[in-house]
Amino acid sequence: MIPAAFAAVIQSEGEGCLYVVPSGEFPCLEAYPGTVYRQMAEGQVPNRFEGGQQANRLFFQAAERLELKGPGRITLPKKFLKYFPAGEVRIAGMNTYLELWHPAWWEEKVGSALDAAALPESEV
Repeated sequence: MIPAAFAAVIQSEGEGCLYVVPSGEFPCLEAYPGTVYRQMAEGQVPNRFEGGQQANRLFFQAAERLELKGPGRITLPKKFLKYFPAGEVRIAGMNTYLELWHPAWWEEKVGSALDAAALPESEV
């Protein structure tokens, strides 16, 4: 389930779909609204002299288009289920896209960094 606030924006401004790709940096999936993904694709005119082709190839080749179903539901392809061994998904908003995490991996990779950045307790 995509949170209602995100789903409403994806439905109205994101062509009603998400493009889901494995993250190149973390053990999670990145989910881009259709309009954002299309803008990214349009900005990637291949130029074999500038490099970066392998990263682009891996990103665009792995993408799966997922339509929103009902009130913010998506069905992940079987190839992506290995990211969620317990069948649970934690969704993190990342400005123009979402990250889909196994909750334990989120705590391991991101939670500790968030804890370190927490504000100190105020003195009363």
